[in-house]
Amino acid sequence: MQGSRILWFSLATAAVLLGVLAICGRGRADMFDMTGVDPWDRCGDCHGLDGAGNRIKFPRLGGQKQSYIIKELYDFRAGRRKNDDGQMQQNANEIAAADIGRVADWFASQTPSWPKITIDAEPDIPLARKLAMSGVRGIPACLSCHSVAALGMLDEPFDAPRIAGQRDYYIAKELTDFRDGRRSNDPKQMMQKIAKRLTNDEIVSLSIFLSQNPGLHDLVVP
Repeated sequence: MQGSRILWFSLATAAVLLGVLAICGRGRADMFDMTGVDPWDRCGDCHGLDGAGNRIKFPRLGGQKQSYIIKELYDFRAGRRKNDDGQMQQNANEIAAADIGRVADWFASQTPSWPKITIDAEPDIPLARKLAMSGVRGIPACLSCHSVAALGMLDEPFDAPRIAGQRDYYIAKELTDFRDGRRSNDPKQMMQKIAKRLTNDEIVSLSIFLSQNPGLHDLVVP
């Protein structure tokens, strides 16, 4: 009799556990059900659905060039560009190839407010203006490539991102990554060569100046 009770209790417990697991399984499946979710929604946690860039380290994608967003997503997918801990490579590969253009279109069409200064430093604005608009020490002006006109790319066209109005921390981080070899997906190592010629103070000043003057993107700079 005692053995029967133990057996009955074991069977009843197992049935309850199976029921719980079945419920949890359904809940877990529901959590990952992507039906009706737009492909750019997965980008929103870090970059904001309006592309403003949540928190300091995530770049503003709103108003960015559609062609550049596409290029960078494919670079992440292929491992040509890596970021901290490989998170973007994983996220980019979770976007269906057929949806990459849609994601780029979405963010390119967004117009969030421009970011505020986040770097705590006193920038050398006159020097930063020269770096951005005329160049110094043989370094070409940033806006000769990173602007609407992009006259510096007439001979060798490639996708240069909009940087005027980008987050200052992100500009500084990418310039430092190019300089130190952590990023290398630039055509002909152009950005790596330029960044190696910039000092830390110049990177900080330039990043703040570009971030706080989004209208620079519309200038024609030789």
